[in-house]
Amino acid sequence: MAAVPGMFDVFLNHRGPDVKGGFASHLYQALEEAGCRPFLDKPSLEKGQPGQKKIYEALGCASVHVAIFSEHYADSDYCLDELCAMLESKKPIIPVFYNVSPSVLRCEADDGPYTKALKIHGRASASEVKKWKDALHTAADWNGFKLDDYNGDEAQLKTTIVSKVWDHLRPSQLPLVAPYQVGLEETSKKLIETLNQMEKDVGVLSLVGMGGIGKTTLAKKIYCHFEKDDKFEKKSILMDVRESAILDLQKQLAHDLFRKDVRSAKEFNECFNHVMDRKVLIVIDDIDKKAQFDKLIPDINKLAHSSRIIITSRDSNVVNNIEKNGNCKYSKHEMALLTITDSRHLFNWHAFNSIDAIDDFRELAEKAANACCGLPLALEVIGCFLFDKREECDLERTWPQTIKTLSEEKDIFDKLKISYNDLSPEARMMFLDIACFMIGQREHIAMQIFEGCKFDYKRPATYFSSIKDKRLVKLDEDRRIVMHDLLRDMGRQVVRNESHNMEKGTPSHLWDPEMVQQVLQNKEGTNKVRGLSTFGIGRGGIGATNVAENYIGMNRLHFLLLDGDNVKGDFSTWSRELIWLQWMNSDLSALPSELDLRKLMVLDLTSNKELMQIWPNDLEV
Repeated sequence: MAAVPGMFDVFLNHRGPDVKGGFASHLYQALEEAGCRPFLDKPSLEKGQPGQKKIYEALGCASVHVAIFSEHYADSDYCLDELCAMLESKKPIIPVFYNVSPSVLRCEADDGPYTKALKIHGRASASEVKKWKDALHTAADWNGFKLDDYNGDEAQLKTTIVSKVWDHLRPSQLPLVAPYQVGLEETSKKLIETLNQMEKDVGVLSLVGMGGIGKTTLAKKIYCHFEKDDKFEKKSILMDVRESAILDLQKQLAHDLFRKDVRSAKEFNECFNHVMDRKVLIVIDDIDKKAQFDKLIPDINKLAHSSRIIITSRDSNVVNNIEKNGNCKYSKHEMALLTITDSRHLFNWHAFNSIDAIDDFRELAEKAANACCGLPLALEVIGCFLFDKREECDLERTWPQTIKTLSEEKDIFDKLKISYNDLSPEARMMFLDIACFMIGQREHIAMQIFEGCKFDYKRPATYFSSIKDKRLVKLDEDRRIVMHDLLRDMGRQVVRNESHNMEKGTPSHLWDPEMVQQVLQNKEGTNKVRGLSTFGIGRGGIGATNVAENYIGMNRLHFLLLDGDNVKGDFSTWSRELIWLQWMNSDLSALPSELDLRKLMVLDLTSNKELMQIWPNDLEV
């Protein structure tokens, strides 16, 4: 079973007595101030967390490791084991030689501190000591940072290390932009110039248009342009606002801009009111209510001069209402459908890996591209669907039938569903699981969940690849699962339609807050329910989500995602088929002893401040 780790960018491997009270703590603070999320065991561990387990979770999820080699580093088998784990991870390691030289790590002198230390590790086996020696020899050969090279100036050394860490992190911090784009170059240049011409005013650029037309891609392209220079002191990109909890977005924004951890809207507002003294760039993607903007930007007049906000929305009225806020400069860009030429180029790129179609398919490719009506998402999805269909039978049947369906269907969901219908039954179920519950989940965690569903997924990696190959899902720069909001909505509509056709109309996937409350309040759960999420219902209170007995009847429930629910009552009737349990922001002190979690693969108990232990003393797993 896997526990989902917290999020850290940098892991600081060090010998506490040598450097924790000085250099390591100062480096930790400098990394935080620079916008990184470092892990240093004492300040990063929360009350009640098992220390060594949390340390290795942080080591595993960090993108960069910093190893601080000090005089007594090798005295600690913990330091040496962490070094070996860092090497095995294959992630970047930045070595810092703090008052020791690389030759000390090689144990070249018989009376050297590392030589002596390795001789007195009495509990370690010979193979362990050899593994440690090999790791130290490897580290000694790295081109690291030596305090001696800075004449003992720790402040200068610290600044250099922070810069090096950012060199490693920056490529993964940029938002993922499509590798092949058409019709964006001139538009992005024009809009970047528009933003520049706003000069010292706070400027807001709104990108408005229907779903799938390329608003998010254009916003990312503009964001990446400004990421390359120092025009803005702090930057943040908030994706998929329409489907996200506002408090979660406020937490992200507070961290990105202020390096603060906030726990409530009140704390966020206080933070916003006091720290907005620097130029910022903020992207707020997929807004559908003015209230979302107001909660993320409580007072636009408090933004520093020359700050910029980029908004994407399907609703022009929402943007018009936002433009009434504050004394700012506003610019609205209405997204246009792709031209016929650009449409064909984009379709061909996904169908043939070239802007030109194969000769025998040229006429059909033009018809297929035209039938996608200039919508980039449809061109990509349908192009990928037809990519491997180049046999004679495809030329005669598959392509003509696809073009006919595209031409007849006016609804974008029905056009996109052509690719979904081509999946195997197992891959279709996996797509629905992702659309309802797993967007934003890390790939390796999702695969552990799918592997736990042995009855449903005999070859989960194969099914996931088929979904990915059709561009129905993608992986971002952190290997998190992302899905276009139209594809997500299409998948969820499939679930709704299936429930309407069932004798008892409870959907297999329960994610919609109103539906979840109705099902729990009326105890309408059935064996058909596969997953349930309470996200978006509101935290705390005494509602239907907080009564354990309301979850009765869902005996084949695999995924249960609880947020802010202080559930009380009899847990003995809960599903024994749980594969993934996520229970966040509650007053939980330990998991209920009645839960049968023998099939559990992933457990996430993030942000449970009262949690002192995971399992009650009398529970064996």
